Amino acid sequence: MRAHFWIGACVLLLAPACGDDEYQWHFDPVCGNGAIDEGEDCDAPSLGGATCESLGFTGGILGCTLACTFKTVECTGGCEDQCQEGVARCQSTLDAIESCVTGSNDCTSWVTTQCQDPTPHCVTLEGTPMCHDEPCAPVCVAGERRCNEDGRTRELCGEDPDGCPAWEGSPCPEETPVCHVDDGVFSCSAF
Repeated sequence: MRAHFWIGACVLLLAPACGDDEYQWHFDPVCGNGAIDEGEDCDAPSLGGATCESLGFTGGILGCTLACTFKTVECTGGCEDQCQEGVARCQSTLDAIESCVTGSNDCTSWVTTQCQDPTPHCVTLEGTPMCHDEPCAPVCVAGERRCNEDGRTRELCGEDPDGCPAWEGSPCPEETPVCHVDDGVFSCSAF
């Protein structure tokens, strides 16, 4: 009888705290399951193939915190930034996007996101890499004409060395520096 009393009292005493955010009695069903889920660097014992060396250190033993982030206190040597945070580019194979991020060791490194069907190609449009369904970015239509943003350069849509559409430009002469396009015909004037 005493055992039931104490169990019941403990349940009644702890029940309010279990739902009260002030006491932080939460269980995250993702972190701690041993599999690396979205938003996690690791999930002990799985490190996803990461090592101290892959994070920019010279050696040591990489661990995983209870918050599923890399624990680098046992890594040795410093790290060097590999890139500038916030920069993104297409991988050289043109099937993935590389983004520069700051890791748990406060150093930057490239993180690769693979492009997949139905958008398996990485293209750069207006300076931003993105996964696309065609191997060429829809930059322009062949033969299209425009004046550049500077207002002084005539641009014609042609092809780059890979056969993708690209703008090719030629500046207006110094004596008539202002570009105009009327009915698909270029002209340059003094103003």
